[in-house]
Amino acid sequence: MGLSTNCWKYLVLIFNVLFAMSAVVLFGASGFLIYKLFIYRHFIGVNVEYPAILLLMMAIITCSIAWIGWRTTKSMHQIHVIITGILIVLVVVIEFSCFVWAMVVWDNVEIDIKSTLSHYFEHTLTKTDNTDVDVIRWDRIQVKFECCGVSGPSDYTSKGHVPFSCCGQGPLDSLHKPYAADCSMLYQRGCGKPLHGYARQQVLMVAMTALAAAILQSTGIFCTFFLAQSIKERRRASIRNSTSIRDGNFASPDDSLLAAPTAPAPTLPKY
Repeated sequence: MGLSTNCWKYLVLIFNVLFAMSAVVLFGASGFLIYKLFIYRHFIGVNVEYPAILLLMMAIITCSIAWIGWRTTKSMHQIHVIITGILIVLVVVIEFSCFVWAMVVWDNVEIDIKSTLSHYFEHTLTKTDNTDVDVIRWDRIQVKFECCGVSGPSDYTSKGHVPFSCCGQGPLDSLHKPYAADCSMLYQRGCGKPLHGYARQQVLMVAMTALAAAILQSTGIFCTFFLAQSIKERRRASIRNSTSIRDGNFASPDDSLLAAPTAPAPTLPKY
């Protein structure tokens, strides 16, 4: 029984090391995905980022639980091991909930992007300064995704002309050709679909990351509770062993003291 308990102990210790490593990987992955969504927050909205933010928070919490699990496993206190197992269950449940939430966002992201993008486009049309920060954002997004407006060049009808970024030439972007007055090839597609596809791809990555973390970290639940059960059985075995030893000490008492006393040897009378 002792060997079995030690085996579970070392398995749980190894799991806690892997648990902490997965938290570090989860922190880096979720932080990168938040960045990928954050840079286009004006076009796709901030609601799309919330599942990734929750995943980042769970990575920080997971590091703390891994440290707690390491300490409680070394102490071999059953109640502490059980509490650690419950905390791991909560982490796995929240990560799986994050996966479900991300899939819901993935399914509804087109509606959110369409409203956010249209509102931001109408706001930018009112700007007359080509160096305005909102105008520059639209120039860069149209050059990057090779698009024009929300649904096409016709969105600029009210303004009377299309920006040269619809031809792939951004006035303030040094990575592209200099600003020119000639626009020989105009992008015909709008930016709604490319941004929609980009956001869906990033949110899907968030969902898959959350699902993978939940599946991998769920293995620790079984190891932790098996360790708690093994500690309980070892304690019972120790109590049974102590009881049997105590009973053995009183099972066969020494009856030599209860034997009849022997008569003293006869002696001659003294005169």
